Amino acid sequence: MTEIRDTWRDVAAKAEAIGLKLRLHLEQEDQAGNEVPADEPAGGTRAAIDELGAKLKDAIEAFGAAAKDPGVRSDVADMGSLLKDALVTTFSAVGNDVSEAARGVGDVMRKGGGTTPPPPGPPDDDVAS
Repeated sequence: MTEIRDTWRDVAAKAEAIGLKLRLHLEQEDQAGNEVPADEPAGGTRAAIDELGAKLKDAIEAFGAAAKDPGVRSDVADMGSLLKDALVTTFSAVGNDVSEAARGVGDVMRKGGGTTPPPPGPPDDDVAS
């Protein structure tokens, strides 16, 4: 069970590292421009929509830059490998547990402890309606 936890901790740590790198790329994109001057009014629905559109564009550009970053690419590849290892370890343990349970059921059935009860008979006529 410890091995399973360790593999999933590795996946979580790698995901956290990738998230940090993506956040840094997004922050760099924010610092590069598209800031609203202090004297420009920021009210109104149109301004909010324009600002949302600009932020979305910045985020897409930041993720594009992150995808080109060799460090991010390497981390994503590593995370894929870690995720695969964690899944293999988890499913192997689950498979072993299922096999043990099936063996236990088989043992009970061979000893006669697992016989099925007879089907219920017709209802008693003595029962008051």
